[in-house]
Amino acid sequence: MRASEPIEAFRGAKLDAIVVGAGPAGAAAALAMRRSGIESVAVIDWPRRRRFAIGEAAAPGIAGLLERLGLDSRLERLGHRPCHGNVSFWGDADPRTVDFFRQGSAPGWHLDRAAFDRWLRDQARNAGARLLTPARLLEARRDGQVWRLLVGNGASAIELSARWILDATGRGAAVSRRLGARLHRVDHLLALAVIGRPAAEARFRGFTMIEAVEIGWWYGAQLPDGRAMMALMTDADIFRRNGLAFHQAWSATIEMRRFAAPASQADDPEIFLAATQFLDRAAGPGWLALGDALMALDPLSASGLTGALEDALAAAEVVAGSPGGTSDEGRLAVYAGRARATLENYLTGRLGIYATERRWRDSPFWRRRIAGGEDFGYYPRAQVESAA
Repeated sequence: MRASEPIEAFRGAKLDAIVVGAGPAGAAAALAMRRSGIESVAVIDWPRRRRFAIGEAAAPGIAGLLERLGLDSRLERLGHRPCHGNVSFWGDADPRTVDFFRQGSAPGWHLDRAAFDRWLRDQARNAGARLLTPARLLEARRDGQVWRLLVGNGASAIELSARWILDATGRGAAVSRRLGARLHRVDHLLALAVIGRPAAEARFRGFTMIEAVEIGWWYGAQLPDGRAMMALMTDADIFRRNGLAFHQAWSATIEMRRFAAPASQADDPEIFLAATQFLDRAAGPGWLALGDALMALDPLSASGLTGALEDALAAAEVVAGSPGGTSDEGRLAVYAGRARATLENYLTGRLGIYATERRWRDSPFWRRRIAGGEDFGYYPRAQVESAA
């Protein structure tokens, strides 16, 4: 990725839109806005350092979304691996295979996620979006039809203005919460992930593997560099209460231990938040949320990347508008309605999928989901927990 501009280059800038967060949602939104003719677009980001990134599985729909962004969807040219489908051990011990080709679909992808994210940011830069990193949005004040902003990098701070703010800060939804939105969580799912070694004779090579267990479920995929991503999905309280030993839990699986092994028994897993959560409002005057900041869904949905790109394209349409067309308020209302429909459809589907696994119906993890989540609350049938 090309270097960020110096912070002083942004002093006094008058932007059409500022995107806070340079992940896939933020980078794609900046790219889509530039493709839509928005003149001055900037992305600011405060990167978080981790040993590796997760979210390497991309559903087949990503190809069409990349093409709508004006990008080459042939990701094998960038070193990523096609994913031919999913194999799940869910509901019983027999494998169930979803083969994308047999369904008449394009392949999905197993990505080098860090490389994919860099590529998407570079495409936004190539299209004319400006990048400032590391940088945080320190203050945002509405002044008529524009935002007066204070942006800092820890050493200095500058003032600038923007007509629109796009919150792509991920699960923290930092900007939206500052502007009055409330974050709600449906559950407390965690992903405990390690990079492993695929078995020499691993079955299901080129497929994503899922195995349900009493305390949650496992995910496995072979990465483009030949290593394997392995993750255990379980609830935070189960993890804390049981003092869960990742390697012991892995050795107790039936299929995952045949698929791949942790690279080292000494490595602790990296822990990622994976809960279903959403904002109580998707947008307001001059701002909107997208990607995980808007709603973050269970990894079982495999919709993280495609959802981020869909949000980015929809957000760009809101900002670009059209001469003599719908007002800003009208476009924001359409955007919010789209988000609400997506959330409601997802929650209905989530309940249906988890209800098909009945082997451990009395264990805390499955009871919460099969019953509709009464332990943690289930939207819209019950009050959900506010994280604000």
